Amino acid sequence: MPPKPPMFMQGPHDPIRIERAEGAWLYTDDGRKILDAGAGAVVVNIGQGRKEIAEVAARTIGKLDYVVPVWTTGERERLVERLTRWTPAGLTRFFFTSGGTESVEAALKFSILYHKVRGKKSKNKIIGRKPSYHGNSIAALSVGGSSRREDYESVLIDWPKIGTCYCYRCPWGKTYPQCDIDCAQALEQEILRQGADTIAAFIAEPMMGTSGGVYPPVKEYWPMLREICDRYDVLLIADEVMTGFGRTGRRFAVDHWNVTPDILVGGKGLTGGYMPMGMIAVKETMVTEVERAKADFMFYTYSSQPVACAVADEVLAIMEREKLVERSAEVGARLGATLKEELSGHPMVGDIRGAGMFWGIELVHDKATRVPFAPEKKVTNRVLGAALRRGLFFYPASGMAGKIGGDAMMITPPFTIGDAEIEHIIACARGALDEIYPSL
Repeated sequence: MPPKPPMFMQGPHDPIRIERAEGAWLYTDDGRKILDAGAGAVVVNIGQGRKEIAEVAARTIGKLDYVVPVWTTGERERLVERLTRWTPAGLTRFFFTSGGTESVEAALKFSILYHKVRGKKSKNKIIGRKPSYHGNSIAALSVGGSSRREDYESVLIDWPKIGTCYCYRCPWGKTYPQCDIDCAQALEQEILRQGADTIAAFIAEPMMGTSGGVYPPVKEYWPMLREICDRYDVLLIADEVMTGFGRTGRRFAVDHWNVTPDILVGGKGLTGGYMPMGMIAVKETMVTEVERAKADFMFYTYSSQPVACAVADEVLAIMEREKLVERSAEVGARLGATLKEELSGHPMVGDIRGAGMFWGIELVHDKATRVPFAPEKKVTNRVLGAALRRGLFFYPASGMAGKIGGDAMMITPPFTIGDAEIEHIIACARGALDEIYPSL
């Protein structure tokens, strides 16, 4: 989990002040230049400072600022038309929000509503995973399984959890492929334990983000989840807030296994950070059933805000024109190979894993036993501080080993980087690790 930022106001230890940004680079007010290898919070995909986006936003604001979401606009219609070409087949109905947490909330609510209109009111539980993170609202924290829950446990919904697909620290103590894919089988076991008539949906990130420091599953995992959910009339929700829109080298991470979820949750890369926006994409047949029942789904003030829709449409158009999903796959493969070649031998590095522009470096106290550093050592934050002094930001992650800790560096840069930026990432990361290691 990344370090907690100031919640209410800035104090004597103010954060770094960014004056401007261009491409993958951030420029501070005191003259420093930092490579943003975390893409902010794994958000920036097309790079910063794009004049095309500024022009689209200004043009839209000049003629239309806001309409109530029950109406439509040309901006909204163009975005929906484009999204139908991006999302997996059948996911052709969209609902827009202001970000990832709201999108997860929408997915959970729609799942429960869908079963209700079909006369299955008892299907009101959502199965999540541990570890996992899906957002910061009460419902999103309830379905997640991370340390961010701790301050709110007394009010969270008691929804069931299963272990995740995490071979480096397998919850079942097994080794792939001699494991029967217990991580997927666990879903069926939990559905039967709870009673299939009580389970509305199962939610998971196709590749774990901050809760796992980036972790791709084994190839059998998501196809097995799809089969199990179909067997018990349980909706499959893919949380692609972090992995979607080209981040893993495919348009969506589920495309790696040719799996279509019932609901796909998106955010972050949808607008590349230029506007706050999220979405859910839902199967047409499911929305039709809810509409036929005249059920009231929900109303968000800023759903389908015209400027956000116009910006999102232009971001996706740029990705198409410049083939940035393909670039994410190609340059990302080079980035991953270089990370492994240059850093896997470091005594602090336990595992390097990922795909596209989505890579994680797990840091350990002992490589042979995979014992993590003690949480109180705050290793991730210390390495991040050393990296920033060298001109590199990565997205920090911790807690993937549970109560005994876990530290990881997430290397998730904009899709527009090249070989020079890869060299900078490697040099700064190695320098930061070398600086911190002797003190541990």
